[in-house]
Amino acid sequence: MKYILFFLFFPFLLPGQGIIFFEGTWKEALEKAKKEDKLVFVDSYTTWCGPCIKMAKNVFTQESVGSFYNQNFINIKLDMEKEDGVSFGHKYSVKAYPTLHFLDGDGKVVKKIQGGQQAEGLISLGENALKQNDKSGKYADEYEAGNRDYTLVLNYVKALNNAGKPSLKISNDYLNSKPNITEQEKMLFLFEAVVDADSKLFDRMLVEKETIIPLVGKETFQKKIVKACENTITKAIQFETPELLEEAVKKIKTSSPENAAKFEWGSKYKYYRAFRDEKNFIKSYQALSKLEPENAGTYQSIAKDIIQSFPENQDMLKDACIFAEKAFDIKDDHESLNFLCHIYMVQGDVKTALKHVKNKKEKAVKKGEDPAFYDSLIQYMENKKS
Repeated sequence: MKYILFFLFFPFLLPGQGIIFFEGTWKEALEKAKKEDKLVFVDSYTTWCGPCIKMAKNVFTQESVGSFYNQNFINIKLDMEKEDGVSFGHKYSVKAYPTLHFLDGDGKVVKKIQGGQQAEGLISLGENALKQNDKSGKYADEYEAGNRDYTLVLNYVKALNNAGKPSLKISNDYLNSKPNITEQEKMLFLFEAVVDADSKLFDRMLVEKETIIPLVGKETFQKKIVKACENTITKAIQFETPELLEEAVKKIKTSSPENAAKFEWGSKYKYYRAFRDEKNFIKSYQALSKLEPENAGTYQSIAKDIIQSFPENQDMLKDACIFAEKAFDIKDDHESLNFLCHIYMVQGDVKTALKHVKNKKEKAVKKGEDPAFYDSLIQYMENKKS
């Protein structure tokens, strides 16, 4: 019964937008982290660990978690009963599961914690790890003393950006001082300095596009554009400024047209959901659903957000049912059935939820499958009905 309750009432998010885990060994992850000047997030798990399974299914898959961790860390999962996990466990003395590590590129432990986490706790854990790894202080004193060596200022700006601290004034002051550096160094500094799309530095980076891309690569350049626009969207929501929303959308259309449609409607979706703008939220989720007509996760995410953010809007609740139905048609598994039942049951429509489960049970029995899962679900809903 606990299993049923867990699935029926746990929030579902986009499965494809959670944490992206590095494919390789933990030592290779350290090398990548050192190269990119990031921390490594290590999830040490076993296949039989209950909290590990729950985190993998319901926390790592959440959009907010994925957005934060993919931006800030090299993420890797290690099965502690396989070779790579065993070697990691010996070196870092892993005794309980899950154990979560944050390591720098040299393998030094920045933060370590045992036990499962919920989404907010995991994000908070990562934020604390970043603060503990804040390297900006070691450059600040020299900078304040007047040192304007290229490498020092570049590393200072990088450290500030990695720690989520303001760097715009330092970057602008340095570039406006017309430093005696090579054109290549200037372009690399400009690229590192860009944080938001609503800045002159961003516009300048686009002007220098053909010079910068050979230095950093086209894919990295495109990621910088998207990330800068995402940061501007975050500011738009933080300060409730629709002009910033429109500016970010406009700039993504001109600078990265291949990402424009998904970015535009995804950003508007977040913005209008945040401010409970029903009319524009409906327009946004309708557009998003058309962009990914075969993505069950998109349908489930929209349905979940409608239920949570607009529980009184009957037209939107009907849409939530339609999207949950579409997700079930695509996936046709226990998880999507549970989600579909949840969407109907929170609206008090136990009858329709039961109908879906009974139909699914009938098909399973015809195939010779064990109907125990469906029987438990039916029993639970019958009890709720009475």
